[in-house]
Amino acid sequence: MEIRYKIESMEESGFSYSPDFNYDGINLDTVTYQFMHNLVPNANNSEISLAMTAEITPGNSNEVIAKESIYAVFKIEPFDKIIQIKEGGFKTTEPLLIDTFINIVIGALRGMLVKNLKGTPLAKSVMPLIPMDIIRQNTARLADGKKK
Repeated sequence: MEIRYKIESMEESGFSYSPDFNYDGINLDTVTYQFMHNLVPNANNSEISLAMTAEITPGNSNEVIAKESIYAVFKIEPFDKIIQIKEGGFKTTEPLLIDTFINIVIGALRGMLVKNLKGTPLAKSVMPLIPMDIIRQNTARLADGKKK
């Protein structure tokens, strides 16, 4: 089966930075990143939308000191052979295609964080690599219709 896909749209949907936080004592090695994502299929348009957010915390608290969000829409053909929408979620016959979409958005998040944090105390903080198996576990649970 030939699969065709493309990025219909991708945009930064949000960015925030806490300039009033006391960055003097921050250790960039202890800064943590939290990630959230949501995949939503749209059979009428043969699309999947993916919203992803990364939050940066100082490591010694849950205070969010920076946050970046990206929203992307991917067109897929043949949609009905790849995505089966079920009550509470969806299943796919091509999990590597979903991995590709997630990796594209992670790359966009990484790039926007570098751009937006330039000149701030967080500029040298490096977003960690995210093991795909951890993302798959969370995505699979969502696709099965179970709560996070």
